[in-house]
Amino acid sequence: MNYRKLTQSIFRQGKGLHSGRDYELFIEPSDEALHLEVGGEGLPLSRLALEGTGRGSDLIFPGGRRVRTCEHVFSALVGSGVWQARIAVSPAVAETSVAETSVAEVPGLEFEMPGLDGCAASLVEEILEKSTPSSEGPRPLKLQYPVCAGDPSRFVIALPSQSFRVTYVIDYDAAPIGTQIFDYGHASGGDEDAGYFREIAPARTFAMESEVEALRAAGLALGGSLDNAILVGETKVEAKEGLRFSDEFVRHKVLDLLGDLANLGRPLVAHVVAVRAGHVQHLQLTERLRAVSRAV
Repeated sequence: MNYRKLTQSIFRQGKGLHSGRDYELFIEPSDEALHLEVGGEGLPLSRLALEGTGRGSDLIFPGGRRVRTCEHVFSALVGSGVWQARIAVSPAVAETSVAETSVAEVPGLEFEMPGLDGCAASLVEEILEKSTPSSEGPRPLKLQYPVCAGDPSRFVIALPSQSFRVTYVIDYDAAPIGTQIFDYGHASGGDEDAGYFREIAPARTFAMESEVEALRAAGLALGGSLDNAILVGETKVEAKEGLRFSDEFVRHKVLDLLGDLANLGRPLVAHVVAVRAGHVQHLQLTERLRAVSRAV
């Protein structure tokens, strides 16, 4: 398997999709597997607790610190073939001064990844500019038997395969989405990066118009706008410059899945089939794959 290795650091600042607060993101070259740091505390992704709410994927440190909505950044990295990097998140300077508190002194303080452009396109472009092909990276996990999560109505299953592949099916009552299926094959590194960059990275997150008011009342989607998301109504969608793909919704689900599987800490060699799944099922599968990984 081919990988990419960062040669320069990456810095981004922006609002969290849910909190609406400004955060800073640093991604730095490393010889270690993907490693997340917040408030001076850092661990490999594979050792952090996972929680999916259906509205994003959270990583939780042993002391209680939580980093929300990690999936787009992680997807950009592993979709580009980068499996070794140090990722650090902190409140933007203005946010820190307003809070008048030390991050290191508040173990339970929540953080959130910058929402970027609601997908992975701009970050992937920068990753590809600031990395080179490499033969070094964590050893892939090749499955010998199926591993699944969910129930008959919503599930994700990883099947033994000779390469990594995703088949994703979504089914929404909203007419603009309906039933969509997308089949994606990806090999990290080399020219195959272009497949992820063209087919998956530009697909934006989306929200149902009927749910926005309730989400914001619950303190969610406060950083969402038509600059970084698609709004889906009963009969039409609102999206800046229109949809990028007729099936942009299912492509974004593949983007999310790749980001959630990054928490395994190593590439997966399997055919992953997801049907009406979400972050909850993605992360349940990742937890079970972690158990398999520890045993081999």
